Amino acid sequence: MKNFTLSFFLAIGFCFYGYSQCNDGTITGYFTIILGQPTTFTATPNAQCENCYDWDINNHLTSTENQTIGSLKIIGTDTQKTLTIEPTAVGSFSIHLAYIDEKGYHTATFMGNVVSPTEMISNQNQITLVKEKKKLK
Repeated sequence: MKNFTLSFFLAIGFCFYGYSQCNDGTITGYFTIILGQPTTFTATPNAQCENCYDWDINNHLTSTENQTIGSLKIIGTDTQKTLTIEPTAVGSFSIHLAYIDEKGYHTATFMGNVVSPTEMISNQNQITLVKEKKKLK
């Protein structure tokens, strides 16, 4: 029983640690973005300088301006407070931010999903049809 209790609390602790690493408010933007529609993400903290941000996409830590990695394409610069991306494929994505401020070097990660426009429309307009059975005489 002691081993189970210890394992249970360790598992809960790792879950909280993992959750705190992603989508913690350092990066603002939509969790669900639409295929082909450019979307902007913003860093909430202020860095030391205007160009002291480094945005990377889909765990590719050397992604640069106007580069496509996996399901995302960086539009414009990746060193400003905001990042504009264009989704190029349906699926999950991640955005990684590194920045320097007066307190040192910081990182943050944002995870979300890319959906197709038709998927968004069909989910919003689902209608359930109920057919009435007629008795034959």
